[in-house]
Order: sequence, then structure tokens, then C-alpha cells
Amino acid sequence: MIDFKDAGIKPLSGLEIELRNMTGVDWSSYVQHVVKADELFTQYGCEPTEELIECINTMTPNVIYYSVYLKQENIMVGYVGVTPETSNLEFYIFQEFRKMGIGTDALNLLIWLWFTGQITGDREAKIEAETLSQNLASVRLLEKLGFQKEAVGLRMILSEDANYQTISLNSYVLKSDVADKM
Repeated sequence: MIDFKDAGIKPLSGLEIELRNMTGVDWSSYVQHVVKADELFTQYGCEPTEELIECINTMTPNVIYYSVYLKQENIMVGYVGVTPETSNLEFYIFQEFRKMGIGTDALNLLIWLWFTGQITGDREAKIEAETLSQNLASVRLLEKLGFQKEAVGLRMILSEDANYQTISLNSYVLKSDVADKM
């Protein structure tokens, strides 16, 4: 478990959160939550088909996942993760826990772990992220944390009716020297 005392930084939300190494049980809870709440799929403009649910049922290999917990309540409120090979982070906070600063605090902890070498054993030089261009909350969050937009790209995803849908993605990077100043 990693919390703000470990990192020596002050949480912005005022809530006590901690990152825990994600277990299979935590991942199952995440999948059940987003399917039941219909959060994830509406973000991408698609329906939660059995095929899509099956796709998210398994944790992506090579990603180091942390469950985000409200410490005192012992409630999982989302996750953060990073893929060491690509330096790419990902995050998801359950809808009912958004706009509370939890995502900012969780990513601050993950970034601290990343740049201090506690994830890979090496002090890393950068961390990257991708988000849907229209996901303004994620765009603002990354920019607030010091990420700089590097590129805008398009990706094709297969929709339920076997047609392709184009989504626009922003790519961001945060370099360790910028993070040190935050």
C-alpha cells in the first residue's frame, strides 16, 4: 500500500487515498462496476456487448495496476496503471467519485512512484498518456499535472453493427524535470 505519507507529498483532495497492488478480485470489481453503471462504454459511444465485456474482463499483460482506495472507508474507487515498456499510464475513477480530486491525487502518487524508480527499479525520464479528445475532464487533469500535448491522432474501433467508428485521441507526455517543479 502506498499513500501520501510514503511519498512525502500533500493530497489535494483532502481525502485519504492509497494505492494497492491490484488483485484479480479488484479487477473483477472494477469490471462489474463499469458494466453495471454503463460508464466505460458510453464514453466510447458503444453498447456493452458480451464481446466487449469479455475484452475488459482480463487485466492487460505487462501493465502494473494499482487499485485506488479511500483509505478509511476501505472502498475501491478506481485504478491507475502504467506499462513499463512504453511508459504509458492509464487511469479510471468511478463516476460517483469524480470531481473530488481523487484522480489528481491517485495520478500524483503513481507519477511519484514512476519517477522515483519504485515501479521499475530505475528513475524514469518520462511518462505518457492517451485520452479521448472529447474527454475534457481527463484532458484538464493531465494538463493540470504538467503533461504536455504531443500529438492528436485517430483510431478506428469496431462498433456493434460491424462498422468502424473513428475516435480522436490526444497523446501527452510528462518529463521528470517538469514533474520535479510541480
